[in-house]
Amino acid sequence: MASFANDDKLMMHCFQDSLTGASLNWYMQLEGSHIRSWRDLANAFIKQYQYNIDMAPDRTQLQNM
Repeated sequence: MASFANDDKLMMHCFQDSLTGASLNWYMQLEGSHIRSWRDLANAFIKQYQYNIDMAPDRTQLQNM
């Protein structure tokens, strides 16, 4: 896949094929005019799901519970 990392269309296609459930619904509701590149799609995804990263405890936090 690394050899295709600069192929935005292929990366976006593979990304959409990997989605299921709520993330697929989110993707299907995106306005195509806002997503023009792989970077645009990646940024939109991170913006939508950043809270999952922020909320996920690390090992130390889990041990201290």
